[in-house]
Amino acid sequence: MKVWKMITAAGLTIMLLPGCAMNTGARVYNDEKALAGDYSSYNLTNFSGNQSENTVSGSAEKLEGMDTIWELDAEEPEEVNISYSLTVTSGKAKLVYVDPEGTVSTLLECSAGEDAGQSASETIEVREGENRIRLVGAEGTGLEYEFTADKGDVEAFGD
Repeated sequence: MKVWKMITAAGLTIMLLPGCAMNTGARVYNDEKALAGDYSSYNLTNFSGNQSENTVSGSAEKLEGMDTIWELDAEEPEEVNISYSLTVTSGKAKLVYVDPEGTVSTLLECSAGEDAGQSASETIEVREGENRIRLVGAEGTGLEYEFTADKGDVEAFGD
């Protein structure tokens, strides 16, 4: 009986190791199903963030995973003016727009190095239903970001 318990414990340990080794950021970064999903999943190290009215900003020594930073439940199609900036000091990060049907479109993507910092202002056409913008970080991403929208709700990362 004692041998059986040891074999069972060893088997469970082996089965759990891949789950511990899998990185949240690496898992979700290119997974459109996860990016379009209702849930957020992330790990943060030394994060600081600010929110005022229609602007949210923050920085993290390490971000892995994703969270929604803007949301608008539109009653009809409309235009929304947004502006954003993203600077990546390590790893890679992106801002993605998720439409009500779950289609994911990349607004901006940066990697540490030559395209480490980018910013833009644009008008997006939102459809009737839930529209979201998510900040996504790959494994070990250090970053600073700012996002502003003239309609909808901005949300601090992690809220």
